[in-house]
Amino acid sequence: MWKVLATGLGILAVLFSCVFAYFYFKYLRYEQDFVAEYLLKNPKKCAIYWVRNDSLLVNHRADTLMPLASTVKIIVAIEFAQQAAEGKINVEERVPISEPGRFYIPDTDGGAHPAWLESLKKEKLLIKNTVSLLEIAKGMMQFSSNANTEYLMWKLGLNNINANLPKLGLVKHQLLYPFVSALYVCSDEHSATGLKKMPMSLYLQRTNKYFELMKVDTGAKATFNMANVPLPVQRIWSDRLPSSTVQEYAGLMKKINSRTYFNRNTQAVLDQLMEWPMRFDPANKKRFVHFGAKGGSTAFVLNYALYATDKQGNKTEMVIFTNNLGVFEQTLLQAEFQVFIQKILINNPDNKAILSILKQLN
Repeated sequence: MWKVLATGLGILAVLFSCVFAYFYFKYLRYEQDFVAEYLLKNPKKCAIYWVRNDSLLVNHRADTLMPLASTVKIIVAIEFAQQAAEGKINVEERVPISEPGRFYIPDTDGGAHPAWLESLKKEKLLIKNTVSLLEIAKGMMQFSSNANTEYLMWKLGLNNINANLPKLGLVKHQLLYPFVSALYVCSDEHSATGLKKMPMSLYLQRTNKYFELMKVDTGAKATFNMANVPLPVQRIWSDRLPSSTVQEYAGLMKKINSRTYFNRNTQAVLDQLMEWPMRFDPANKKRFVHFGAKGGSTAFVLNYALYATDKQGNKTEMVIFTNNLGVFEQTLLQAEFQVFIQKILINNPDNKAILSILKQLN
């Protein structure tokens, strides 16, 4: 009954969103660029740091802590690359596909994990139901599989991942924790009021308990009920995700883009993880020598961190974090976001128009 009801409401919500979006874009579309003008008109919902060839172009709320969502997976990717370069892990190690699968909760990741599995089959990367450790990390970055992320937190060690934060100069960055496992805590509590009153220390304690449990007993998945995680509960889960600042992440993008901060072996693995846009869109290979990115979203958040070096040698680092978005706002922004990103990476009239808009936030 709950499944049918949830599905029916979901269809109505999608139809309503489509109708709303149609009329919004038909009659209320912004004059130049929707994303840029939305950010300008909602300065308290966003933070932006945009650098081109070492010149700071846009600096808005650079030191404001904001939830990272999946953008935090960059930190996991860096630890993965460093451990691979040091020989602590073997990127070609074959891992049963069921191992990252033990952390997968259906219908909680926008289809990311199933899409990754489908790509493995299509590219014939599965061998006797095993996959390389490198492909698991790629699935975390390109497809944004939360299950792969949780598995890698286990494989690499959360303590190791978090110990890397100060080494990278990320002094404001909050510690990572298993945010998929935190969904079980949300399902158990199922009350936004109760969850909000729960101290963060207890929240993390219960989260880590589920994380340890999932390593040995996937039967715990039966305790999860998506109906117990409505939007008000999701909001608290989103607000409690690890946070950092756009300035810190722009600095991280600059480190990767410089090709000099990390040693050659670490950089080589990082390229395979971060530069999935070069594989995803052949047009990017014609424009860029390097282009790496990671986004992140919840129902209330839409983030993006990128670096690029074009064929002319121009370097760009840009990080945009948003929070406190409405459902329709998030839907509309996400629909236009990739077009916006392409505009800012190419030095043409569109790029200059966007820069003119966003500079008003400085």
